[in-house]
Amino acid sequence: MSDQGGKHVNEKLSDGPNERLLIVNADDLGITQSTNRAICELFQKGAITSASIMMPCESAREAADLCVRNGITDIGVHFTLTGNAYMPVYRERRLHSLTDANGYFHQDTELLEKNADTEEVWLELEAQLQAVISSGIQPTHADSHAGSLFGLFAGRDFLEIALELCGKYGVPFNLPLKIVEEPSFSDSQ
Repeated sequence: MSDQGGKHVNEKLSDGPNERLLIVNADDLGITQSTNRAICELFQKGAITSASIMMPCESAREAADLCVRNGITDIGVHFTLTGNAYMPVYRERRLHSLTDANGYFHQDTELLEKNADTEEVWLELEAQLQAVISSGIQPTHADSHAGSLFGLFAGRDFLEIALELCGKYGVPFNLPLKIVEEPSFSDSQ
């Protein structure tokens, strides 16, 4: 994989294009204040090489501020469409297909897959990307919280939306290699 300057990603991160790299990523940055502190400590100790921030979480702004203040730059966006007590980042209108009666994301991924309006998924994922960028972080990657983009529960994925947004913003998407082996993941997608 090459970046826009034609340089292979491995060359930017290591000694050469054929060298293997180990990336240790911490998910769920922003979920709680204690998680934020723990992830910052892990960065300082060199125990992790990147993290993924959940912008819909209450402690996400604090997490972003900690990263900016401490010069932590290897931060990706952890695309979040499900979870406990998380509200959408997108606030221009209510995203009915993504939320319950109280305005929180559904906890049930199967319910999300069956009912989500693709326009609302686009609006929310883009709002999450923009929130990371506006916090002063240039995301190094994107990935999926709890596999909610992969169609593993009801067979309806949102990968095309995520990949299009990643292309638009020049952010690589971390797609697990084993995902193509899942029964719900078809060759036609």
